[in-house]
Amino acid sequence: MTAKVGLKILGQPDPNVPKDVHLVGRYALGVDWADNHGSIYPFDRLRSDCACGACAALASLTQAMAWPHEIARTDGGLRVTWGDGHVSLYPYPALRGLCRCAGCTGGH
Repeated sequence: MTAKVGLKILGQPDPNVPKDVHLVGRYALGVDWADNHGSIYPFDRLRSDCACGACAALASLTQAMAWPHEIARTDGGLRVTWGDGHVSLYPYPALRGLCRCAGCTGGH
């Protein structure tokens, strides 16, 4: 799957820069982007989308594997340390590309 990445327009906010990162309910992470788009990432789906490759191959996730211990914004992207000690880094353009809202997926 090719990541859909917003186009930066001169004089406009970079759509791949998070304005705010927050919890949504008890089981998801919300990101409000600089262009006012909002994304919601359920923790289990976020773990499955880890760029390491091994996480996507897991048949199932334990509670510790799908529960973040720490979430940190870094210059390189969003870093999530999971309850089982695994660390995932989601570069912001890639994270934006993981958005599965109706607007980003064409309603699918």
